Amino acid sequence: MAEPVTSQFMVFLYTILTGALAGFLYDVYAGIGQFFKFKKMGTLLGDVIYWVCATMLVYALLLSYNQGEVRFFVLLGLGIGALSYFRLSRRRMRNLVIKTVELLIWLINRLVIILFFPIRMLHIILTWPFKMVGMVFGKMGHLATHIVKSLVPAPIKLLYRRCKEWCARIVNKIKRKN
Repeated sequence: MAEPVTSQFMVFLYTILTGALAGFLYDVYAGIGQFFKFKKMGTLLGDVIYWVCATMLVYALLLSYNQGEVRFFVLLGLGIGALSYFRLSRRRMRNLVIKTVELLIWLINRLVIILFFPIRMLHIILTWPFKMVGMVFGKMGHLATHIVKSLVPAPIKLLYRRCKEWCARIVNKIKRKN
């Protein structure tokens, strides 16, 4: 039995909208790719994922409003929808996608900072006593080194430097032989 012209026109209108939706999804993918600057392999993988998802979406929509029948006017509607979308709003939508991705990343960054703030404060509170003890012992170690250096007479310091140089030469000779 023949379908009424109005139902075929509605199917044609739906296919135009489906083509525009596929174009919008491509802009979402391209905007995300432009923001993250995918390399060759990432672009290849993204293209495959986009086309698999777009094919499943178009097939599901065709199945829902046209019982999966593919006629010439269906392909024409998909092409007209995608072409009209790209002609009318491609730049604006891609810029909107990029701004949205930037906003989402900024919000996620703030959310992570807010969520980890208590953990960070707990870390600071728990490590503070150890830092203070280390700082005190560090100052005492510098003070003890300074006192020992001032108490050791010059001839012993000279002997120490000569022994240190002699040991360094022996180690260098051993390294050259190996």
